[in-house]
Amino acid sequence: MKKCLVIGGGIAGLTSAVYLLKAGFKVELLESSPKLGGRAYSFQDLSTGTVIDNGQHILMGCYKETLKFLKIINAEDNLHIQKRLSVNFLAPKQKLYKLKSFPLFYPLNLVAGLLNYKALNFNERIRLLLLLSRLPFYSGDKLESLSIYEWLEMENQSMQVRKAFWEIIAVGAMNTNIEKASAKVFVNLIKRMFLNGNFSTKIILPAYGLTETYCNHAEKFIEDHCGIINLQEGIQSVNINNNKICEVITTKKSITEFDYLISSVPQYALKKIFPEENFSKTDFAYSSILSVHLWLKENVLDKTFYGLIDSHVHWIFNHGSHLTIVISDADKYIDESKENILSIILSELEKYTNIKREMVESFKIIKEKRATFVASKETQHSRPCTKTNISNFFLAGDWIDTGLPSTIESAVLSGRLAAEAVIAADKK
Repeated sequence: MKKCLVIGGGIAGLTSAVYLLKAGFKVELLESSPKLGGRAYSFQDLSTGTVIDNGQHILMGCYKETLKFLKIINAEDNLHIQKRLSVNFLAPKQKLYKLKSFPLFYPLNLVAGLLNYKALNFNERIRLLLLLSRLPFYSGDKLESLSIYEWLEMENQSMQVRKAFWEIIAVGAMNTNIEKASAKVFVNLIKRMFLNGNFSTKIILPAYGLTETYCNHAEKFIEDHCGIINLQEGIQSVNINNNKICEVITTKKSITEFDYLISSVPQYALKKIFPEENFSKTDFAYSSILSVHLWLKENVLDKTFYGLIDSHVHWIFNHGSHLTIVISDADKYIDESKENILSIILSELEKYTNIKREMVESFKIIKEKRATFVASKETQHSRPCTKTNISNFFLAGDWIDTGLPSTIESAVLSGRLAAEAVIAADKK
């Protein structure tokens, strides 16, 4: 039985390990931190006893790779799946607008929902629908050199349409502003959302903390299939002989008994292990995410989540016991003090929801400084494929060339592709 080492215990690494074990390989997974999950995990807040995520993650019905992976590890019941697309948007002065598909056949249900989205005037709704109707005819070549901003300009989407629809989706999905983000990658994602049937448009939220939702289930699957997980064991270096990795040196030992190696760590971490190798044409830029957890004396919000129109704050998630407020593309706030960040958040919340400072009992701020790589139009030719020029070494991670932005779906897809590349190489 052949053995594969997997570097990194995030979503991509866990996915690779699961698929390889299913195919009959031996797997040893090495994670430098004391936990699984990478940039998507949960923990217990000591001051409140609440289990919270390091950052809120939204899934959608179009995340087919993710849903398949969760089913394999027996975690598909850990999700809240909408009956049909429904999003509540807030504007200043506590104005609430609903974007909700109608109980009709697809795609009439979406058309009716967009025609009733009152955050836009009627002409803006028609322009939005016309653009969505043109999505099937867009080729990658046409969008290759465009940012999302340039694409929306070309398509005559008004400022209000951008603020009340496109930017909320784009900044959340791409974690960067529309002036930087690749139109090609974004349109590919939008096609998956809106052109693949009714289920693809549904929003899906984890029912529990991220660790409880998928990490624990992936860990159990790996151990039940005789895989090995080593936490707090990082990779220091590798030795290459005859274009093949023959030794992996960790912080605890030297490993020589293996046939293949998959790295699922981000580019900047990979460069530390392979300082002489260059697996991509450029160094990627990264973008941060701020998550602020608020415990209130009284929770005045009654919806599960809200998108905010033209705000510094992008999403509010209502957990009942507390709120999670998310700012994507948060580089300009990431070095601010906790008190300044809280003031910025509360200023927006008062404007959009009437939540005031005196209502806050407790708060916790989580900064993910390198949450995602920036999927700009310049980086798309630099994203590497799974195979490398080293015969037994393969890449996974949301930054490789999946055609998707830096999302859970991209990470899961990359993990499956890496596992399949190992399986194919073993058959040669």
